[in-house]
Amino acid sequence: MQNPYYKSGHRSGLDSTVNSEFDDNLDKYRELKTESFLGYLNRGNPEGSGSPVPSLPGLSERILHPEANYSATAYYTRETSEALNQPISTPNPSHYHPQHSANGFHRDPLSDEYRRASPATPFADTPTRDTRALTPLIIDPPTAISRHSHYTVGSGLGDSSETEGLRYSGMSFGDQPLRSRVNRNVKPSRRKRAIFIVCIVIVVCTCAIIGLVIGLITKNKGMNNDTDGVARLPRGDKLWGVGGDTITTDKGNKFLYNNTLGGTWVGIPYNDTARPQGNQPALNERWDYSVNKIIGVNLGGWLVIEPFIAPGLFDPYVQEQNPPSDEWELSLRLGNSMAKTIEAHYDSFIVEEDFAQIASAGLNWVRIPVGWWMIETMGSEPFLAGVSWKYFFRAIVWARKYGLRINLDLHAVPGSQNSWNHSGRLGTTGFLSGAMGIANAQRTLNYIRTLTQFISQPEFKRVIPMFSILNEPDVTLMSSKALVSWYYESYKLIREIGGIGEGNGPFIVIHDAFQGIGAGGPAKNRWSGFLQGSDRTGLDSHTYFAFTAQLSDVNATRPCNAWAARSNQTMEGFGLSMSGEWSLALNDCGLYVNNVGWGQRYEGTWPNATRPDRRFPKVGSCDQWLDHRKWSDAQKKGFADTASASQDALINSFFWTWKIGNSLRQDFPPNPMWNYKLGLEAGYIRPDARTSTGRCAALASEYQVPLTTYEWSGTLASWQTGGAGAGNISQSQIDAVGPFPPATILGGAPNGQGSYNTQSLPQLAPTGSPLILKPIPIVMDSKTYSGGDGWFNNADKAGFFAPINGCTYLDPWSGVDAPAPAACNSSSTQSKQQSTANTSPSPLRT
Repeated sequence: MQNPYYKSGHRSGLDSTVNSEFDDNLDKYRELKTESFLGYLNRGNPEGSGSPVPSLPGLSERILHPEANYSATAYYTRETSEALNQPISTPNPSHYHPQHSANGFHRDPLSDEYRRASPATPFADTPTRDTRALTPLIIDPPTAISRHSHYTVGSGLGDSSETEGLRYSGMSFGDQPLRSRVNRNVKPSRRKRAIFIVCIVIVVCTCAIIGLVIGLITKNKGMNNDTDGVARLPRGDKLWGVGGDTITTDKGNKFLYNNTLGGTWVGIPYNDTARPQGNQPALNERWDYSVNKIIGVNLGGWLVIEPFIAPGLFDPYVQEQNPPSDEWELSLRLGNSMAKTIEAHYDSFIVEEDFAQIASAGLNWVRIPVGWWMIETMGSEPFLAGVSWKYFFRAIVWARKYGLRINLDLHAVPGSQNSWNHSGRLGTTGFLSGAMGIANAQRTLNYIRTLTQFISQPEFKRVIPMFSILNEPDVTLMSSKALVSWYYESYKLIREIGGIGEGNGPFIVIHDAFQGIGAGGPAKNRWSGFLQGSDRTGLDSHTYFAFTAQLSDVNATRPCNAWAARSNQTMEGFGLSMSGEWSLALNDCGLYVNNVGWGQRYEGTWPNATRPDRRFPKVGSCDQWLDHRKWSDAQKKGFADTASASQDALINSFFWTWKIGNSLRQDFPPNPMWNYKLGLEAGYIRPDARTSTGRCAALASEYQVPLTTYEWSGTLASWQTGGAGAGNISQSQIDAVGPFPPATILGGAPNGQGSYNTQSLPQLAPTGSPLILKPIPIVMDSKTYSGGDGWFNNADKAGFFAPINGCTYLDPWSGVDAPAPAACNSSSTQSKQQSTANTSPSPLRT
């Protein structure tokens, strides 16, 4: 049945024939009596290149051709010499991804099981920087047969003749000795002693070569490029594989990669060939925003700490009169133990296995919120400066390993963009509002510049192809004129760094500032037609039921009627539409969901029982929503249907959030309606998110209910995805947006209802030194790899915004009604206000 919310033909869905056909053929392949062994890596040359194909992963300064497209490893039978050159055939190979091997399956020699073939050999595509002149590394090893490892190295120079005595079939390394295929029926003639001696010499030399190659490769457990130009491979450790493999983490822990959806993993540094599921594009393949559906999850509460996601950090203070309710106050309350406690949270809350489980659940993107303190802090800001960068970089490594794309979300900025605790500090809004509103916005542009320079590098742009530049700005606390001018200033900055067109810098995502999405002119949707012609700009709307009219029933079609038509209208009227946050919460029941010590709308006690908000009368008790163990099977099915319907209706979406930490106050997981991981484990979220496609239409049929529908064309305009016309914004639109800084911003009167003339406000000047995030070296044992230098565009030489000598600056969180200090002269010299910048952490070990 066609999904009424968009043309299903324009969406890549799960091909149900793949898994069924895979199961049907297992028995057939198990009946094969011929012994299988690893054949050639049938590579050929990169398309359009006359150079020979490298046969080892290009790492560090030896990097492979970035556009090379090599075929996957194949398995052959040993029965006859003819069979050696014929892959095991598989019916209907077209069901599999076009870059899978032609035979579709491969056999694990240890388990005698057949798996779907891996994508193009994972070491065949490693990004290269345009400024480097690199020489491919080519090694042509002798024949070896592995019974253990998926990782292989071959000559890449074509097949050798079977009559050669030694046949190059690729090399891999396991626990068993490597064996050469030698024709044992050929014996030397006594009458041809000279020939015999020559043969002996050849054999001895060949064995010496084998020994030398094995010695070079197994000398170190890790991989590296030494000055001799030889990549050293680990003996007994896999560097890439598929579902069912045992993964060893950087801490030595092991877990099963339980991906049954055709996903692959690649542990080779800076290699982009992994894919989360079999029908999803690998990182080195094009993501088509008209066709490929983002089904993602947030890693909330990890690098920006929130009480309801990490309640155990706030529980010890909850009985105090004024308990901490944000990361700012928590950092102050922790005192001397702050650095140790916060980093312990970073280190344990999200680990590598989480990324593996995300890919195994049919999800293909992660949205990672970060705060500005990942880059630096200034003045009295109490956050742990720079340390979260180490863990964000780990996230890049893990996302790359499992083929997941990252939407980088700048979640918290100086001054706060909405006054809520997840902006770093609860209280007033000082971003584009109040006496420090312009200075805070200029400072935020510094951080956008730093992050853009990093993620635009070729080593990272395919893993982080999207940048959400500001989370949830509240336009009711700042003027819309000020916000759109800052959006356009950020857009120009990002495009000046990365360039115009697909693949040049990230897809830019702006939040709707709670103005909503949908169709119509400015009266209905302020964002329809905004910056038409802009290059790759998406609109994010956070779709929650929890904070409006409180609900007490699980109605799976509710998301379909609430969001589907609007999402499609936005895809048509604006461009890429997504929900960067949504959840299963029907109401605001939960531990610290509203804030530490606050009540619930559902129980009529919000914000507190003494003076509740009369707009939210009591609906009932929250008890039934707090503990998932009490939910009936019918309730669990209702939640599972609601989750699938939401993913279908929103088209592109990120659930908030992947996991919720434990609380010291209860012996069961808190906030289950916000916990995707728990939903998978407890059965109230389906195990494969890809099955959500078409769910709204199916539910409408099942429950016999009408749906609000709107069908878009199914294809974004070329300019909206970086094609023809991208970046052509008319001058009339630019004039309508206006310059940054705007002439006025809110503030300057009681409750911030007045306005400031921005020329009278303290501003920063572009005289500062650049803030550069350095890639963290990746270490395998004692060997180190690094990618890029943190700065993509060397032509970007303008100074960063910095304080001006002689200017008086208020606290960045000063009230919006604070009187403006004396105006600043932007031609003054830079002051020496102290900054605690990001320092380079120790290398990341893997």
